[in-house]
Amino acid sequence: MSGNNYRLLLLTLHIMGAIVAFGATFTFPFIGALAQKPGAPIPWFLRLNHLIERKLVLPIALTIQPATGALLIVQSKGTFNPFRSNGRWLGAAIIIYIIAISFTVFVQDRNAIKALKMAEAQEFGPEFGGLMKKLGQGGQFLSLLLVAIIILMVVKPGSHIFHS
Repeated sequence: MSGNNYRLLLLTLHIMGAIVAFGATFTFPFIGALAQKPGAPIPWFLRLNHLIERKLVLPIALTIQPATGALLIVQSKGTFNPFRSNGRWLGAAIIIYIIAISFTVFVQDRNAIKALKMAEAQEFGPEFGGLMKKLGQGGQFLSLLLVAIIILMVVKPGSHIFHS
């Protein structure tokens, strides 16, 4: 496979991984809105979000995205170097990605599991409400980080990539 074809394959896998994994997370607010309807099966909706997160989002976010991203950097032979001034956009995107993944794994996922256990036990008191509010705010934070990454990856500020 030629270098250009290899790069296109990696880029396609990287973009498809982002669409499949992170696109799914934009459904969470809609699922949450349905769960708030009177008589809604709240545990079912929380299990659905948890299933999407554990079986789709995290596996891709922890494997395909970093692997294809790293291979794209290596394959670029210095064109996309996060340690050079014209690659600061990439360094920033990587740092934001690490923050987002860390927040997801160490904060959001733990809160989601706790909320699911509380819902399955029918414990819908103030603690559950506060936890759901935290999850909503955490989701907004993660969406903001994702949009920032997308903007950096598309615009590539300071890279002069569009000035050739």
